[in-house]
Amino acid sequence: MGRYRFVVGGLVLLSLPASASAPPANRSAAVVSALSGIEHGLTSTKYQHRISVDTRKGIYRWDCSIMAAWVLGRTAPTARQAIGVDKPLARDFHRTILRARTDRPDRGWQRLIDVASAAPGDVFAWLKPEMFKERANTGHVGFVIGKPWRHPRFPDIWLVRIADATTELHGDDSRPPGGEGGFGTATIAFLVDPAGAPRAYGWYGEAQDPATYVPTDIVLGRVFR
Repeated sequence: MGRYRFVVGGLVLLSLPASASAPPANRSAAVVSALSGIEHGLTSTKYQHRISVDTRKGIYRWDCSIMAAWVLGRTAPTARQAIGVDKPLARDFHRTILRARTDRPDRGWQRLIDVASAAPGDVFAWLKPEMFKERANTGHVGFVIGKPWRHPRFPDIWLVRIADATTELHGDDSRPPGGEGGFGTATIAFLVDPAGAPRAYGWYGEAQDPATYVPTDIVLGRVFR
């Protein structure tokens, strides 16, 4: 697209087209669409540390970081590339989001400052808590699929509907109890500080006692391109 020409007082002024200066559109809708496609086409899922996906048959077998990388690779390739690892783990998503700018998108990511501003299609990631240091994973990652809402009894807690891959079920989980885990949607909780930033998570959502929430480093990010 060429530049526009304006004549003011005999002088010809050149201006870049509006699209050149417009902020990049986020890819949230594409992420949500991909997750919805998985959910509605799902016939078989399992939590495992290697990928086995057949979209035509509705088979999705993976862990949380494999799932997140797969979805972003198809919906926000610039954000996926920014992670810089062929087989990223939860800590790689956390590192990438933590380094992202908060005032504007950069390399496909923008970090969100508070939980209340999260929206469907955003990514959450946390590092493995100290109390779980014997576990083999590096943390957890997943997608926001619903606008956060305040806990009905605790104003410093936000409930969030999410999509992830796990074996240990959350609150209001779509995965059947006693199953093999894998892809599903559910509700978790975040305890926030006075600025609204997440400081601990409640794996089981609204029903969990806040005294049992797990403190760790948690980030939220929005994907662009």
